[in-house]
Amino acid sequence: MMETFTSFNKLNCSLQKQEKPAADAVIELDMMFYDQIRPQLDGLRKNPSDETIAKILAYSRAR
Repeated sequence: MMETFTSFNKLNCSLQKQEKPAADAVIELDMMFYDQIRPQLDGLRKNPSDETIAKILAYSRAR
């Protein structure tokens, strides 16, 4: 049987620390986008048009 391992070095650790703020920025952008479209999504949920219902049904049948 062969034994394998992954080495831990300072380079990998420093790269991961640098990537974390970028991930936080992406999450913040996603939240800003959602906040912008929230009124339209709420409207679709409360009062969907016949066209929207037809599109959803057609999509579900296609799968």
